[in-house]
Parts: sequence; C-alpha cells; structure tokens
Amino acid sequence: MIEEVFKHIKNYFITETHSGSYKISSGKLTNASFLTGGYYLIDGSQYNDGVHYYSDTLTDEDFSGDIAILNPPEEFLELYKDIEAYVSSDMASPSPFKKESFGGYTYERDDTGSLSWQKAFGSRLNQWRKI
Repeated sequence: MIEEVFKHIKNYFITETHSGSYKISSGKLTNASFLTGGYYLIDGSQYNDGVHYYSDTLTDEDFSGDIAILNPPEEFLELYKDIEAYVSSDMASPSPFKKESFGGYTYERDDTGSLSWQKAFGSRLNQWRKI
C-alpha cells in the first residue's frame, strides 16, 4: 500500500537510481550491492515492477531496468503507519446505517460517514506532495 501513497503524493523520495542488468534468484536481487536496506523501486522488470522493502521475496527473473533507492523520512513512515491502521479499521468503511432510532433517540447522517484515506490524511500528506 505504500506505493499507493507514494503515487498519491507524486513523491517516491528517490535518492539515487541505478540502471543495469539484474538477476533475481531465490527471491532476492543477487547483483544489486547498492541495496543495503529500506525501500526501493524496480522499473523495467516483467514480474517485479513496483516498490519493495529490502526483506521482500521477489519473483525470480533476469531483467534490464532501473532500481531506485527510496528514502522516505521517518515522519512520513509514521504517518504511513497511521494510514495503514485507518484503512484496516472500520473507520474507512462506509456505514450501512444512515438513520437509527432507539430509546427515544434518533440520529440521522447526511452522508455515508466514511472518508477515504486520501481525504482523511490529505492535509498531513501535503507537506510531501510534489506537483
């Protein structure tokens, strides 16, 4: 899901990009010694394009393409944890109840009562947004 957040803010926090021919064997990049941990982005692969974390298991293949090292700030990663928790909670799901009554009390909502993570966290993500 972190790739979805990167796309939303149009910022992958790329610090350097390496172009070349790469081999993935037993689920790991075997000839990318510049990767020492953290997030990275593969572009040009048939099976593994996208954002990965250093410990991820990849699909074996040989490919020519780019690998970009991503260095999101710690504050962003903390916010990302909040987004993950929000998405996995019921707060991001629309409520089936628009109106309810019990014990003489009536409650009615104008909308579905849910916010997408983009709306719920938009103002906090704006500091990293690129145009």
